Amino acid sequence: IMTWGGLKGGISVALALSLPDSEWKPLILAATYMVVIFSIIVQGLTVARVANRLGREPDLV
Repeated sequence: IMTWGGLKGGISVALALSLPDSEWKPLILAATYMVVIFSIIVQGLTVARVANRLGREPDLV
């Protein structure tokens, strides 16, 4: 549950922001943010189902 619902994309965003200025930096930043936001939404909405499958009570999630 901690892996599924834990921190999403902190290292990815930090690495993308630390890239030197180039023509690819805006594209890499946009792609990184899209993947992070997608994973937050999808995994955030399904964390209760994952907890149920693992035998955890939803009140504890």
